[in-house]
Amino acid sequence: MPFPRHAILALALSGEVAIAAPSLIIVNAHVFTADPAQPRAEAVAVEDGLFSAVGGNAQIRALASPATRVIDAGGRLATPGLIETHVHLGSTLPSAPLLMPGLPFPGPTPEQALAAVAAAARTSGDWISAWIGPLVARDQRNWRVALDAVAPNRPVLLRGFWGHTAIVNSAALLRIGIAEDVADPIGGHWRRDAAGRLNGRADEGASPVPEIGATPNDPAKLAPSFQAAAQRYARWGVTSIHLMNSGKTLEVTLDTLAKAETPQKWTVYSWATGAVPSIAGAWSAMDAAPKTLPLRVRIDGPKWMLDGTPIEQNALRREPYAGRPDWRGRSNHSDAQLREILQTALRRPGQVSLHVVGDAETDRVFAMMESLASADAWREKRVRIEHGDGIRDDTLAQAARLGVVVIQNPTHFPPAGAPRRPAEPHSMLKSLLAAGVPIALGSDAGAEEANPFLNIMLATTYAAFPPEALSREQALLAYTAGAAYAEKQERSKGRIGVGMAADLALLSQDILSVPLAALPATRSLLTLVDGDIVFEDPTLTDTSSPK
Repeated sequence: MPFPRHAILALALSGEVAIAAPSLIIVNAHVFTADPAQPRAEAVAVEDGLFSAVGGNAQIRALASPATRVIDAGGRLATPGLIETHVHLGSTLPSAPLLMPGLPFPGPTPEQALAAVAAAARTSGDWISAWIGPLVARDQRNWRVALDAVAPNRPVLLRGFWGHTAIVNSAALLRIGIAEDVADPIGGHWRRDAAGRLNGRADEGASPVPEIGATPNDPAKLAPSFQAAAQRYARWGVTSIHLMNSGKTLEVTLDTLAKAETPQKWTVYSWATGAVPSIAGAWSAMDAAPKTLPLRVRIDGPKWMLDGTPIEQNALRREPYAGRPDWRGRSNHSDAQLREILQTALRRPGQVSLHVVGDAETDRVFAMMESLASADAWREKRVRIEHGDGIRDDTLAQAARLGVVVIQNPTHFPPAGAPRRPAEPHSMLKSLLAAGVPIALGSDAGAEEANPFLNIMLATTYAAFPPEALSREQALLAYTAGAAYAEKQERSKGRIGVGMAADLALLSQDILSVPLAALPATRSLLTLVDGDIVFEDPTLTDTSSPK
């Protein structure tokens, strides 16, 4: 049997065996390894896409040959490459969005939105599009009738900026070919009035349909936006991206990534709503994917939207929503459908990703999991709970027992002083870790808003509930080792250690010590993916030979 590479590297460091000199060495760094066995170091060496040595400056310099590139980090913080664990890319509207006041929160009032649409309808053009916030999304009027009154002859699409709801008029329904007898898609709802006529609202799995119908996905047109996102991520030190593949087929996304040729590693979580004809069809779409994928791209999932969000008040809660005593939200799937989703996940390889937000929906999912298999079986599956805001004190131990991993989004947390009913629970961070529930952090955003250092700042302040705030080290671990664990890739990336993928970010400032308010200004000066330099700031010091 071949001698393990990590053993050869260890012997090389001790001088007992010689190996090829590294191609790249970084010295004089403050290295945060995310590895409990060696949490700090001064220097690293890279060879063949892997970290070949991690240690002190003199030790690592001694490995260099005249051909080795040596970079002096100037005492800066080097971390494992950051991993964005939850982002949506490629969402578009069929026309330039109208200017709407109050976005993102609370967004325009219904009257402001209708006035903006009416003004646009008096001009020439085709589609009228706009992003909306919760004030419009929560308004229960018949929006089809209201929009028809102000824009009878032009198609209108109002889209919730968070992606769970869409509002259209009759002209839009006609344009995208939605008939009155349209069936609800798996995990989605076309709302209707008392007479059974469509009222213009499309929620959850139905909500992307108007957008896709109005602006069919074209990989050639999507590729530039993916390239631009990848460039921004490289400048933030993000080396892996978990793409929640909303609004696009898996085929379109894979074609887009092939055309974009981005440097990062992608895990594409196949989407299981919208055009999916059945529960089984979601996995069939994954099986039909090409066997040869674009470089550094893998497929996992699928992702299931089990309920909505508090923004449009469709997350399923234990208690009614404020001002709606008879409404607690809703599940997107029946008990039979949820059972089929979880049973199929147990039988198949890979992970399953569950969007679960409301506490009542969380209760339902955990109870169903317990009824179907042992905790050991679920721990092996490592179910992803996207958002996890519905985990409560009385289900915390259950979450730990089932081995779920929670993907949390600090950008969702309310700001300090935000109104909240006294009994309204908070989302957890520190309590999850204390209970043994692994966490990872993601933005749940599009490319423009995915700054990981903003997310780290919000996680380490948690202004609305400071007892749940993370330490900076905990937040950084959630963006590196924790994020790799969330996709079952912890043996190959997420840490700086011998034999691990050489994914690294050399940061412009020490995010473990700078003032909190300064965190979002952090940038990467050097970003490595599998040892390849995908971004480099010209101010770095490059020495031609070891000293």
